[in-house]
Amino acid sequence: MKYYLLPVTLLSLGLLSCSKDEAAVRTKTACAAVRYSMDYCPVKASLVTFLEPRSDIPVPVYSSTIYTSQAAVLNLPEEFKKKDTVFYLTFHYDERREKQENAEAPYIFCPANIGPGPLIVGESASWQPCR
Repeated sequence: MKYYLLPVTLLSLGLLSCSKDEAAVRTKTACAAVRYSMDYCPVKASLVTFLEPRSDIPVPVYSSTIYTSQAAVLNLPEEFKKKDTVFYLTFHYDERREKQENAEAPYIFCPANIGPGPLIVGESASWQPCR
């Protein structure tokens, strides 16, 4: 009986030490056609418009048509940052990364506050269609 006490205790401590942050959401990688709009502020990202609405990224509480088809992209290469440029973006949503970036945002000067939108992580961008 005393041999089971140690594993049960360790398992209990392990479960208690898990936090909600460690179980943050990261979606599967997706690819979509997007149009570059502008720099996104206050987070250093790029605002893009999906050519078709997405259901796999979070929508702000006060959602409207524009927010169901736009997102701020981290890590977008400079060559795609031209107004109205259409390209193909491979991306994923990472809740932990979004929280980290937004936590730092209040300390960044932003002359045009666009408002909160979903923040996605760009993995790659291409002129070639998604496969």
